[in-house]
Amino acid sequence: MRAIVWVKAMQEVMDLMWRFVSRHATLPILENVYIKAWIDTIIFRATDMEKFIEVEMPAQLDDEWVITVNAKVFADILKTIDDEQITLVIEESQQQLTILSSSDEFKIKWISWNEYVAVPEVQSDAKVEFETSHFVLWIEKVEYAVTEKNFSPVLTWIYMRIKDEEGKKYLIFVWTDSFRLSEYRIPFYGDTKQELSLIIPKVHINDIKRVAEYAVGYWAEKLSCKFANNMVEFTFQVEDMTIICSTLLIQGSFPDYEQESIIPTSYNSKALVDAWQLDKAIKKIEILTRDMNNYIAVQWESDKINLSSWETDKGHADTSTTALIEWEDFSYWVNWKYISDFLKSAVSDEIVMQVIDAEKPIIFRDKDDDMFTYVVRPLVK
Repeated sequence: MRAIVWVKAMQEVMDLMWRFVSRHATLPILENVYIKAWIDTIIFRATDMEKFIEVEMPAQLDDEWVITVNAKVFADILKTIDDEQITLVIEESQQQLTILSSSDEFKIKWISWNEYVAVPEVQSDAKVEFETSHFVLWIEKVEYAVTEKNFSPVLTWIYMRIKDEEGKKYLIFVWTDSFRLSEYRIPFYGDTKQELSLIIPKVHINDIKRVAEYAVGYWAEKLSCKFANNMVEFTFQVEDMTIICSTLLIQGSFPDYEQESIIPTSYNSKALVDAWQLDKAIKKIEILTRDMNNYIAVQWESDKINLSSWETDKGHADTSTTALIEWEDFSYWVNWKYISDFLKSAVSDEIVMQVIDAEKPIIFRDKDDDMFTYVVRPLVK
C-alpha cells in the first residue's frame, strides 16, 4: 500500500500538527499523529485531548489504509528530505511505515489506529464566517493582557463574542489578567441565529492562531467558526487543503467587564503622546526597576509627561517626553511593562491616554484605531 505526497506540504502540515500533539502523554498514542489514506486524499489528525486538528490534503494512492506514527519522529524525518515528492509505503505484517525519497529510506514503527482518540465533532448549526487576517489581528491586539498562570482559570482564557449595539453588530475579543484588560472589536456583517459568547484557553487559541497565520500566507480569506456549548471549531480552506481546528471551551461566565469601574466612559484629563518617544522614555526608567516590581511614577504636567523610578538599591531615574495634555494635571503609579505591551501592538505614531484620577483605571487608545481599548489599573499607594 503506497501513497505519493508533496514534501513541502507535508512539512508544513506537520509543523502545524506538532502544536496539537500531547508532549507529556501518559498514553503513547497521544504522541502520535493519525494518518488515513482514503480515496484520493490523506487525512492527518492530532490531539492532546483538549484541542484537536485535522488536515485533509490530496495524494496519489493505490489503496486505503489507516495508521498512527510518532509525530516528532515523522516530522523530524520530513525536515531532512529535499525531494519534491516522497512515497509512503505501509508494511502491515511488520507494522512499519517506510518513507522513500530519491536518496533516503526510513522505516518507523506504527501503532494501530484502533487505539487512537476519536476527534469530536461540534454538534451544532451555529456558525459564523469572518476574515482570516482579522482573526490573527484580534489575537495579536489582546493576547498580552493575560498570563497562562492565574488564580482564576477564567482569566487564562480569551473571551470571544458578538454584540449588538444600537442595531450594529460587533465581533469582540477580550482578554484580562485582572490588572489590565484589552478589547478589540470590528463591525460584524455576517449572520448568526445563535448568540456567540465563547471562552477559549489562551494556550489553545495561540496554536489556532498559528494555523490562521499559515492560512493567511496562502491567501485564505475566510474562516468558518462553528460552535456549541462545550466546543468551538475553526475551518480553513488553504488551496486544496482543508484544515479544521477545535478546542474545548470553559464552562462558566467571563467577568462582567463593561462597567464604569472597569472601563470608564468619562475622564478628567487626556494626553496625546508620541508612541516612540514614550517607549524610549520607559526603556530608560526600566533599567532601574525591571528586576524589582516594574512600577514607575507617571506625572502629567502641562505639555509633558514625567516618568521616574522608585528609590531603588540601584539608584533613581527621571526622564520626560513631550505631550499634548487637556485639562487637569495628574500623577499615578503604574507597571511600565503594561504600557510597553500596549505600545508594541499600537499601529499609530501617537497614542491617547485618559484618566479620571490616580485610583481609577487608565484608558489607552491607538489614535488611529478606535476599535482597540486597553485598560490598566494603577498602583494605589
